[in-house]
Amino acid sequence: MLTPQRQPGPERLDDPNLPSEEMARSLEDIALVNRSWGGSQAVARHLLERLPRPPASPLSILDVGAGSGDVSRRLARQLGRCGVETRVVATDLQWRHLAAGRRIFGTRLPSAAADAFCLPFAPCSFDFTISTLLLHHFEPEQNVCLMREAARVSREGFALLDLRRHVFPLVFVRLAGRLFFRSRVSLEDGIASVRQAYTPAEARKIAEAAAAGTRVEKVFPFRMLISRNGAGAG
Repeated sequence: MLTPQRQPGPERLDDPNLPSEEMARSLEDIALVNRSWGGSQAVARHLLERLPRPPASPLSILDVGAGSGDVSRRLARQLGRCGVETRVVATDLQWRHLAAGRRIFGTRLPSAAADAFCLPFAPCSFDFTISTLLLHHFEPEQNVCLMREAARVSREGFALLDLRRHVFPLVFVRLAGRLFFRSRVSLEDGIASVRQAYTPAEARKIAEAAAAGTRVEKVFPFRMLISRNGAGAG
């Protein structure tokens, strides 16, 4: 069976008691994955296709569940190279993930510790809300709430990139993770992430319940982008 049954479970990086050194190594591993397999490129392409040429004003983006903020930094650089002045604000429930990102990458980034289900921002505070590798952490009902909150704070829409559950990425993580990850936590969490990820069909059901007009499209390799244009929950 190429699409195994979903197996929800905790990931060790989410544990606030994980030692700081191990946490930092795992965050660096995630940054490697994002750099190698296009965590920010897919989101950047999506946003560029929906922007006027040139944008009327600097673009504001909220990155929810940003971890170390590596995607936030890379996304701002990629859009900047395309002539789009961009301000990205990174949020994560664990402030120490954001703080570790400052140490790892040596650059400051507008950031805030925030709950993705109750963001401390007024409606339409940002042009777009994004996330990468966040949705698989939560159950369907929670993701409905997350998408509605993302829609609430966005003027132009949201773009949420996540894994697709399939046996191929599961095998790949098992093999490649042993070769390239610095942290055992990254290997264990990578396997857990694929096991509890959604299929596109499952994601569409969640998206339809969250906000009218939300789309789900496959992204290479074994990822999917859940997006919606326009503000509000629909």
